[in-house]
Order: sequence, then C-alpha cells, then structure tokens
Amino acid sequence: MKVLIKQEECILCGNCSATCPKVFILVPGESSKITKEYMGKNDSEGEIDESLVDCVQSAIDSCPVEIISLE
Repeated sequence: MKVLIKQEECILCGNCSATCPKVFILVPGESSKITKEYMGKNDSEGEIDESLVDCVQSAIDSCPVEIISLE
C-alpha cells in the first residue's frame, strides 16, 4: 500500500512520528517524512505492507491537518 504526506502543509506537530515511528520521522525545521526503510521515490511517499496499515491509519487519524493518506 502507498503512504503519502503533503509535506508542504505539515505543521511539525509530530503526531505521526509519535504514533507510528516505524513509518514516519519528523525532521525539525523541515517536515514529517517517510523513514528510509519504507521510502519510495522520495521522502513524501512510501510503500508499506499489510502489517503496518493499522499503525499508519492511527497516524492518519492523529494528524490535525489531515495531510497523510493511504492508497
């Protein structure tokens, strides 16, 4: 499954990395990014397997600006 972050809209709250640190990392002064282990073409998109869907969904639900999606 594909995970996407609209980095330009990130407010640096850190909820995603606190909720699902295997998939998300917060880079201070920049934005949330996909960790290297799951990164796709760039650090705003990644590929996860079924075992991480609940974790990523929790991060999606915790994002106050709704910039994370799962396809």
